[in-house]
Amino acid sequence: MRGIVQGILLFLIPFALYFAWLFLMRRAGPDGEGDRVIAWRDAPWLVLTVAGVIVLAVGLLWFAEQRSMQPGERYVPARLEDGRVTDSDRRP
Repeated sequence: MRGIVQGILLFLIPFALYFAWLFLMRRAGPDGEGDRVIAWRDAPWLVLTVAGVIVLAVGLLWFAEQRSMQPGERYVPARLEDGRVTDSDRRP
């Protein structure tokens, strides 16, 4: 479940940045070039989607690399000790 949420959040980063920029541009008011208002419907959806997929791929590769085991390490699964569940870990 955590991986799905991370993936969705990574994909939405470009959209959040674009709409934050759009919000700030509307608050700034006219900048001397007339009163041009940028509508959210005019968003570059294809560019944002491609950027989201790229951020998602890079983020998932980074997460996978951070969680990978080093050569010689072994996985010790979660176990029951004295009536309590101990977490899984990696040991050399």
